[in-house]
Amino acid sequence: MRTVLLCLLLGAVAPAAAQVAAAPEPAPASLPQWVVPVLRLVSETHVEPTTGIVLSESGQVLVPSDFAAAGDEIVVLDGGNDIVRHGRPARLHSAFSELGLKVLTVPGLSRSGAPLAAVPPAEGATVRLQAFPPAEQIAEGQPPVDQSATIALSGEDGAPLIAAATPLPNVTGPLLDDCGNLAGVSLAGGVQTMNPSIATRYRWQGALRQVLEALQLPAGGVPCTATEAEETASTAPEPVPAEPDEPPVPEAAATDPEPAAVAEPAAPESEDASDPDIEILPPLEHGVAEPATGPGDAAGEESAMPSWWWLAGGLLLLAGGLAVHRLRRNTGGLPAAPVETDSGAADGALPTGPGSADGPKPTQPEPQFDSRLVLRGLYADGRSFEVAASVSAEAINLEIGRAGADLVLDSVAVSRRHARLNGSRSALTIADLGSRNGTSIDGVPCLEGEIMYLEPDCTVVLGDVRLTVSIEPEPGPP
Repeated sequence: MRTVLLCLLLGAVAPAAAQVAAAPEPAPASLPQWVVPVLRLVSETHVEPTTGIVLSESGQVLVPSDFAAAGDEIVVLDGGNDIVRHGRPARLHSAFSELGLKVLTVPGLSRSGAPLAAVPPAEGATVRLQAFPPAEQIAEGQPPVDQSATIALSGEDGAPLIAAATPLPNVTGPLLDDCGNLAGVSLAGGVQTMNPSIATRYRWQGALRQVLEALQLPAGGVPCTATEAEETASTAPEPVPAEPDEPPVPEAAATDPEPAAVAEPAAPESEDASDPDIEILPPLEHGVAEPATGPGDAAGEESAMPSWWWLAGGLLLLAGGLAVHRLRRNTGGLPAAPVETDSGAADGALPTGPGSADGPKPTQPEPQFDSRLVLRGLYADGRSFEVAASVSAEAINLEIGRAGADLVLDSVAVSRRHARLNGSRSALTIADLGSRNGTSIDGVPCLEGEIMYLEPDCTVVLGDVRLTVSIEPEPGPP
C-alpha cells in the first residue's frame, strides 16, 4: 500500500518536485531538525505544502487542523525533497479542533521532538518564525522564512500577541524563543503568503502543552538560562541572571598524593571593567609544586612563589633607589627657580606645603552638574524604584547595569553593563551593550550596537525591568 501511494504522489507532484529539485536546497542548519515539510495531494496536478512540527521520536507531527482531513493522502519529507527516497506516508492520529491543530502519525520518522518553552513569552520578548515559504516561493528557490517579531500582551487577559510594529507573514510554522525552544505556532489563514494577514492565528505555550499532555508526551524544553548553576538554584519563572556574581573556585584533584601549592584567590571583579564581553575572568590555575627534598625543608612548607622572583624584585628596587639618589645629587647644587608666593613676592626656595613636597599644584575645576537623570519604574516582582545620577544636561554619558554602573538596577535579568545613555536633554539616546536579556523601547528591540533616540514618554524595558527616563533640575546648589 505504501509503494502504491508513493507512486501516485510521485506522478501527481512531478512538476512541482522537478522545480523544487532544481532549486538550491536550504542549508541543513537553516531550520531546526524537528521542522519537516508536509505535502497534501489536493488534485492530480496540485500539491499543497505546509510546515510540520515533530512532537516525539515516535513520529507524531503537528499541523493545522484545516490542512489534513480523514482520507487525505499526505507525505512527510524526511531529509530531502525526493519524494520516492525521502517521502513517508502519514495518517491522521488525533484532532484538537478547539485549538485549530491536528497530529499526524508518520511511521519510520525518527527525529527528536521539539523542546517546549517552560513559560509563555513575556512582554517585549522576541520570537522567531522559522518555516517553509509558500509553494510559489519554494518553486522559485527561496530559502526558508526566518523573521523575528516582538511580543505584546493583550490588555484583556494578558495573552501573548505579535506586536503591530513587527508583523509576521501569513505562513504556518513554529515560533522559537531566544534559546531555540518552541514558544508558539503560527497558523496561516487561507492561502499562505509572505504578506501579513489578520487571518493568521497563533497558539502559544499553554495550548501546545495541552496537546503534549493529551498525547502523554514530555515537554522536553531546555531552560533559557545563562548558567546551569544559577538555574538549578532558581525556581521562579523569572529571567535568569545575565552572569554569575562570583567566579567558580577550582576543585583540588582528589587523586594527587603530592601536596599542591595553595591557589591564589581570584582577584575581585573590577567595578569599572571596560570589556562588555568578558565580565568574569576564570581563576588562575597554578601548577603543583615539587616536594621539598633539602635537609632543612619540611613537607608541606613549599613556597607558593619561586625564590628567584623575590631576588629579581629586590634588585629592581635597589636599582631604582640608586637612580633616584644619583638624580638628586646631580641637581642638588642648582638654584631653584623663583616661585611667586601668595603675597606676590618671589622666593628663591621652593615652597612647601601639606600634601606635596614640590609645592602647591593647580587644582582641576570640579565638573558642574546642573541636572539629575532619573530612572523610575517597576521590577518584575512589583517593587517600585527610583535611581538617579547627577549630570550636565548638555553632556550626558551614563551606563545602566546590575553592578559597577552609574545607574544600578537590582535585577538578575539586567546585565552588569546593560545599556548606555548618551547625548543631551534635547537629544538623548540609548544603546544596548550586548546584554543577555535585551533592551527594548516601546516594544521595539534595540539590537546590540544600535543607537535609538528616547522620547520623554518612552517606556524602556531592560531584561524584566520596565522604566522611564527623565532629566530634572538638580536640587540645591551644584
